[in-house]
Amino acid sequence: MSARPNPWPIRHHTLLPALLSSIADQYPSLYYAWFPRDPDDISKGYRRFTFAEVANAVNAFAWWIDQNVGKLAEEQKNGNKTLVYMGPNDIRYAVFCLGSVVAGYKMLFPSPRYGSEALGKLIETIDAKVLLSPGTPYPVEAEILEKSKGGITKLQAPSVDQLFAERVAAYPFTKTFATCKDEPAICVHTSGTTGFPKPVLWTHDWIASQSQTLNLPLPAGFTRHDYHIRYQNDQRGRLLVTGPPFHASGIFNMVLYPLLLGTKPIYSQPGATPEANVDRTIAALEFLHTERTVTSGSATETSQKVVDCVSVMPTFIEYVAKHPAKLDQIVQRSHSLRYGGGSVSRTAGDIIVDRTHLVCGIGSTEQGIWPTILRTDDDMKLDGRWEYVTPHPALNLQFRPVSEDAGQTVYEAVMVRNNGEDLDGYVQPLFRCFPDLQEKSMGDLFLRSQKSPDMWKHHGRTDDLLVFLSNEKFFPTVAEQRIASHPGIAEALIVGTRRPKASLIVRLEEGFKLDDVWERIEEVNVDSPLYARVTKDMVIVAQEPFLKTAKGSVRKVDMLGKYSKELDKLYGEGF
Repeated sequence: MSARPNPWPIRHHTLLPALLSSIADQYPSLYYAWFPRDPDDISKGYRRFTFAEVANAVNAFAWWIDQNVGKLAEEQKNGNKTLVYMGPNDIRYAVFCLGSVVAGYKMLFPSPRYGSEALGKLIETIDAKVLLSPGTPYPVEAEILEKSKGGITKLQAPSVDQLFAERVAAYPFTKTFATCKDEPAICVHTSGTTGFPKPVLWTHDWIASQSQTLNLPLPAGFTRHDYHIRYQNDQRGRLLVTGPPFHASGIFNMVLYPLLLGTKPIYSQPGATPEANVDRTIAALEFLHTERTVTSGSATETSQKVVDCVSVMPTFIEYVAKHPAKLDQIVQRSHSLRYGGGSVSRTAGDIIVDRTHLVCGIGSTEQGIWPTILRTDDDMKLDGRWEYVTPHPALNLQFRPVSEDAGQTVYEAVMVRNNGEDLDGYVQPLFRCFPDLQEKSMGDLFLRSQKSPDMWKHHGRTDDLLVFLSNEKFFPTVAEQRIASHPGIAEALIVGTRRPKASLIVRLEEGFKLDDVWERIEEVNVDSPLYARVTKDMVIVAQEPFLKTAKGSVRKVDMLGKYSKELDKLYGEGF
């Protein structure tokens, strides 16, 4: 038998725990994921977890749930009861996700970056009563428990070593897709960009639809935009993950991609800032190269390029584009960079795409990843084409004009439900979350390529729109990106809704003053309408990093709340 399945098995209607067990039985030594042994010292190397080890740990966790949370009667094993976990970036997220399903529960992995009020409301909404605590909990955990006033029971979660210590008996799991397809498999949550995060249930049927989405047949003359993360023939699918495990994208990286595509996630150590994230990514890549061994099953490769793709957030791209020496180190060790969760400035993207493949990933909590395609003969380096994506036609997206911006038509993406008669009955995952809808706005805005009508550039979110007191409107995303692309500017946020004119919250890089970067702001002003231009007396210089969602986008409502007094003073003194 070969070291790994080739091609990777496509089983849309196999429950994930059963799929894991099947692969583990046939390919026990196949690696599932790699994690740093020490979150602060990459020189201690990686711990490599095989499919067989993960499958055994899933059984161990299911038995642990029975003994510590409560064994459910068979008729109650329907995913209605929820367990909550917030912990460090390790393999337990995958084990807990799959093991809870085996025991008849489901997991909720909230982002610890939110405050206790938002997290408490999220947990209350999903009616979760048990919180699993890691060895070193996040500070917000104690606040949540205190505010629950005894409504939430805290249990010490099993450690990685406990889960992987010894072989256990297989937990009885006889469910089939046909009997439980509408039961929830996991609870994720929205990003909370414009308010509190909201729970979203991914059912087994949603996962089956997502499996179809990831494996849609290609139109003639096209290839998949995300081919670097897939194991197919000579593609190894080695994905270096720099993001957190608790957002929807984290579940894709740690659970769905390994099981549905054969991707092998290799995790770097998390960094608290873009600079730290980049530096730790480089350290991970250099360690992998120094070790000169990237193993896939029993195969060993020694190469300058040690991963096929590095998965990053837009802030990572913006930072590394300003630091060419660090970019050199990354492109030397990887075949591509893949970003998601927001847009990247044209300036930064042009720098990156001149050196390596740059892939734009688009998705949403309810739909999951949007499958995007590109022409096999297309050169994405030309004329900023890297900014554009071509959605797979099976998504059935309609781009409807909503306004004009700088002389270009702005379109809103609306997904229309498939009739279920084509492509093996494919209906988009979105409509598993909204079964009564025939269409739904995705909340994303796009500009159409003037040269390729089937290519679209993300232009922000519908809730990004600023509506001034004059009722004049402005989409600030591009202006914010252009401002933040200056080497002296770390972050920028334009404010204006229900205000007479625009203001700017900006965080400067160390050693820079507002005067040092003002020329860039003036350059952006020239291309903005009069009411959206920022004058120097309408700037707040932030001393702390912007508040971010789990996927790295700015929490705008929270930012406006944090700087409400400064903004009120700014506008009060301006008139």
